[in-house]
Amino acid sequence: MPDLNECQICGAPAPLVPGHCDGVAGYRLIRDPWAERPAFFDGNVHFSCLARSDKHVVFVEEFTHMLQAGHEEVQSLDGSPPPLTRMGLGMAEIFAGAECRVYRSGVADRWMVVSHSGPWVQLGPDDLAQVARGGTPLSPANVFPYRLPKDLEGIASYDLQGLLTALGVADRYGSPETLAQIEYEFVDYYPPKRLLEYVVRVPLAVPQEARAFLAEYAEHYTPVSFEDEE
Repeated sequence: MPDLNECQICGAPAPLVPGHCDGVAGYRLIRDPWAERPAFFDGNVHFSCLARSDKHVVFVEEFTHMLQAGHEEVQSLDGSPPPLTRMGLGMAEIFAGAECRVYRSGVADRWMVVSHSGPWVQLGPDDLAQVARGGTPLSPANVFPYRLPKDLEGIASYDLQGLLTALGVADRYGSPETLAQIEYEFVDYYPPKRLLEYVVRVPLAVPQEARAFLAEYAEHYTPVSFEDEE
């Protein structure tokens, strides 16, 4: 059974940092091209590992299909009946370029920018406005839980660079200059479970072609509203 807290490609620790490392839950029923036997992808992935992998095209096809799918049946891993049921995100593709594609949710003001090499970023209305102004959006200040593979003495005093270095994965997240731009805050640590809680706010890198499209798109898009529904 793979460890959800590890990168499902390289097997190293993979604390979530938007734009650099994200996760896909197993119930999304995306087939795992890196598994030794048929399996659904379930866990975290370093975007640097994803982009370098020769199997990223297969993953991106599965991932973007899930983004656009609604309620659908998915064949079981061994092909035997009954089929499994998946609830996709029901997003619509609104832009396709040389580097990436952009998808919009039909039920919320939310967008996904997915690079052809695999990495993705999620954007909200404030992010869209920031891009339209020529700025760089920041990820929300969400609290992320992460089970450490080992105890780290003095964990409360670590910055993000120190944490990732102690885990041996700093190079998978970017240069020291890139990591220095990420706001990191320690929240809590529960030693019996080695459970770390932290907040990061990350400058989200959006490909230039997507930025150009979204800047124009922001001028005329209609926010999602259900007030007029009968």
